Parts: sequence; C-alpha cells; structure tokens
Amino acid sequence: MPKQRLALFNLAFAQCFGSAAQITMATLSALVGAALAPAPKLATLPVTIGILGIALATLPVASMCRRYGRRPVFIGAALWGALGATLATVAILRSSFAGFCFGCFVMGNNIAVVAQYRFAVAEFVPGARISRAVAGLMLGTLLAAAATPWIAMRTRNLLPAEFAGSYAALPLLYLTAAVILLFVPLGRPHDDTTQPVRIPSLRGILARPAIQLAIVSAAVSYGAMSLIMTATPISMHVMDHHSVEATAGVIRSHLLAMFIPSLFSGWLIARMGIGRMLWLGVLVNAGCVMLSVSGQEVWQYRSAMIALGIGWNLLFVAGTTLLATACNRDEVLRIQGINDFMMFATMATASLSAGALLDGIGWVWTNLVALGLLVLVVIALLRTRRSGYCSVNPVPGK
Repeated sequence: MPKQRLALFNLAFAQCFGSAAQITMATLSALVGAALAPAPKLATLPVTIGILGIALATLPVASMCRRYGRRPVFIGAALWGALGATLATVAILRSSFAGFCFGCFVMGNNIAVVAQYRFAVAEFVPGARISRAVAGLMLGTLLAAAATPWIAMRTRNLLPAEFAGSYAALPLLYLTAAVILLFVPLGRPHDDTTQPVRIPSLRGILARPAIQLAIVSAAVSYGAMSLIMTATPISMHVMDHHSVEATAGVIRSHLLAMFIPSLFSGWLIARMGIGRMLWLGVLVNAGCVMLSVSGQEVWQYRSAMIALGIGWNLLFVAGTTLLATACNRDEVLRIQGINDFMMFATMATASLSAGALLDGIGWVWTNLVALGLLVLVVIALLRTRRSGYCSVNPVPGK
C-alpha cells in the first residue's frame, strides 16, 4: 500500500506539470488565435488543432504503451510537448498562425499521453478504490489549474509579442514532469500476464451497454465542456468586450471547478454508485446551460463555467470508473485507446464548431447545442438500466 500511495503521489505531480499545456491552451489559445488568425471564424482553430492532436495520438499511444511499457512513452511525450511549446513560442514571435497551430498540435499529442495516467493508476489499485485513485490523480491537475493561468498572465509580456512568454515557460514544466516520471514504478501493462487469456472480440466488448455508457459519458463530458469553454473567451472578450483579465479569471474559475470536486467525487462514487453520479453530472451540466443563457455579465459567465467544470468532473470520473470496472484488465487495455479517441474526437469537433456556431447563431443557441449532447448520456443511462447491468449503481471490485 505505501508503494501504491507513493506511485500515485508522484504520478499526480507529473500530471500537474504535464497538464500545463492543456490549461494554457484552454486559457490563451483562443485569444492568441484571435490575434493571429486571418479571419474571425478561425480564432478557435488553434484550440481545435490542439484537440485534434490529442485525438489522433490516442490510438498510437495506447498501442505503444502495450508494446513498450508506459514509462518510455510517458517520458518521451513530455519531451515532445516541450518541443511543441517551443514551436508555439517562436510562431507567436513571428506572427505565424500556421506555426502556432502546429505547436498546439504537438502539445496536444502530449495531452493524449497525460490522459493515459488514469489507466496507469487503475492498474495498481484494487477495483473498489479506482474511483478514489482516479479522483486523487486529478488533484495534480487541480494544482496546475490554480497555478498555470497565473503563470501565463505573469509571463505574457516577457517577450516582445504578447503571450509568447506564457508559452516559453512551458518547456521547463514539461522537463520537470519527465524527471518525476523516472521515479514512478510504471511497468509494461502485460508484465504479469504469463498465461494466454481468452478475450472477447472488440465488437463484443463494445456491444455491452455499460461500455457504451462509459464511452458516451466521457465523450459528452468533453464535448459539452469543449464547446462552451472554447466559445467563452471569444464571447466574453471579443463580443462583449470584457477585459482579458476578467476573461482569464472566468476560465481559471472553470478550471478549478473541474478539479476541486476530485477531493470528494471519488468518495461519492464509492458511496452513491456510478449511475447516480452520472445523473448528477447531467443535471449540473444542464444547470450550466441555464446560467449561460440567462445573461452575459461576468458573474453569469463565471457561474456557468463553474457549473460546467463540476459537471465535467462528475461525468468524467464516473465514466472512467465504469470503464475500468465493467471489464477486466486485458479488455481495458484494448478499449482505452478507443475510449480516448472517441472522447477527444468529440472534443475536437465541438471545439471546431464553437467559433462558427458563436458567429452564426450566437451565444445562447451555442449553449443549447451543448444541452442536446447531454441527451445522449440520458439515453445511454436508460438503456443500461433496462439491460440490468448492476454495476452502474454500486462500484464492484475487479
């Protein structure tokens, strides 16, 4: 148990530093894109390209982890992310929109690897503790959410072009993550598999209602969050003329709200069950939409984004726990890449749509589109309940 706790502690710190790119992209990339883009509709393209970089890396990353083990993949990705941040910095200094998009794409590749940390945690804790372990890991991202926007704003004018200094600070964080990962006991996922195991076909695994619910929950949590979060800086700063500081503050509140619930969401899942937590996540996300359409003052933006963050956490942690407990370890190794691909592909589509929707139908209707995504989770929940899959209520052991 002490070794498990130490591994979780180190991995949480690595996640803290490795999440810096995701936090920075969420906070600044739309603003940098608005300054560099040749057309207003392309302002959110760097965010979308970054998310596309995540989505396209998910399947190769899962394959490499199975083949080479997690440690070399995790460390190599941190170094790759440092290169991406450097490219983004140079692109801002040279006013290169295409170069900035490419830098975001490379940093997105690293985020796909950071997303695998939660599956690494699930491999060395008992099944009944997975929800708390995943939530504990996310506390590292909570620390990043608290510190990274502050660092980004403090360093934004260190170089001649605004926000270039913010990206120039990221390579140091990536390198720190790489050093920490040297001390995390990450072996090959299949090291303890000495006997051949009969594993159902991928089609058979995906046909299970519980697996479908887990994937839909993860995809919708990221899709709804990405759509609203990507649109918020543009709506606030560009359309409603709120200050950069106010906009960054709202995004920071959202990021904190995404991860502060990790202090108790794992415990709540263990006590209340996965199904109830998923229903609660849907309701909180719906509350975000209602707040968003009520007005466009700073407090309304902030309240909506806080609700969005909490709703995302509940759906994501519960969905991850369901995926890890609804199938055995060998099945998880096959399905985790597909789960993350669907999750980040939905996120990329939502992010790409955000700018066009905001420009075409406005802030209110853009939020109502996110409300429509939540219906998919409701349908999956009802279908899983009809199938009689009991693990949606209690959290079983593996």
